[in-house]
Amino acid sequence: MSTIKDFRRDTPPMTAQVESAARARLLAAAREPAPRREPRRGPRFGWRIAVAAALAVAVGAGVGVARDQPRVVPVASVRELGERAAQAAYDDRGQVPNPGQWLYIRELQAPQSKDGSYGVDVSGRVVWEQWTSVDGKQVAALYPNGKLLVQGNHPGLGAADLAQQPVTPEGVLAKIRQKLEDMHMVWGGAEPPPSMDEQLFQAVYQLMGTQVLPPEVRAALFRGLATIPGVSFTEDVADAEGRRGVAFSHAGWSARYDLILDPVDFRFLGTYGVQTREYSDPPIKAGTPLTLTARLETKVVDGPGQK
Repeated sequence: MSTIKDFRRDTPPMTAQVESAARARLLAAAREPAPRREPRRGPRFGWRIAVAAALAVAVGAGVGVARDQPRVVPVASVRELGERAAQAAYDDRGQVPNPGQWLYIRELQAPQSKDGSYGVDVSGRVVWEQWTSVDGKQVAALYPNGKLLVQGNHPGLGAADLAQQPVTPEGVLAKIRQKLEDMHMVWGGAEPPPSMDEQLFQAVYQLMGTQVLPPEVRAALFRGLATIPGVSFTEDVADAEGRRGVAFSHAGWSARYDLILDPVDFRFLGTYGVQTREYSDPPIKAGTPLTLTARLETKVVDGPGQK
């Protein structure tokens, strides 16, 4: 875990399943001649403590900006949020990438705590950039030394996989669940491993945050999110830029994460995560902010490193 903390001096910790482990491998690739590989192993704790950075549920493939909208109709339930967000997905056709292209993502984040402990400093802000391949299999980031590091992505699904019939809430969730089961993840540490529902929520979170998905897939994922046990909605949540939105929320064994959407058109705004239970290894106090982000820009490019 110290490797992950070293890598996150200037960026907040991340999760969404194995994202923290993937970032650890990015660090290993920058420091060592041969990167240390840990296929099919979950981090001891990492994915639970960091839904952040580049994995922040992108509803569309455009720039999220603050808008003054007179009509904000509150949602009454998570099912209603899923349905309204799904309907809005059809109105945003977004960008259509070609095979072999990548999605460039730029986002504002609260940096890691100044003392190097887990959690983020909500008084500060940094900009994070990353690239993900449209097939969902690779993720790239610029290390502080300027080296571009490319690693495998989790869960390794792309738009083409999710667009295979049936493109229904049940169908897309079944594809993701099967992929997770096939990975045979091993979870270390003394704390309880994440439930399949928690893993499924995080996988949907990551897919929507790192992929250019067609409207019908995004709509199915929104409706599917509302059916995952433990997923609720939270009103009036702020992202890292201070924009207020409504969120899909999930509370796992030790943390809660919010996927913040614009309350009018349901575009992605950002994310927030907080520790809800004291954690022993590594020590994390309840109430510790784990992530705070705001999506600034996304763009389809021809390769990693391009903007």
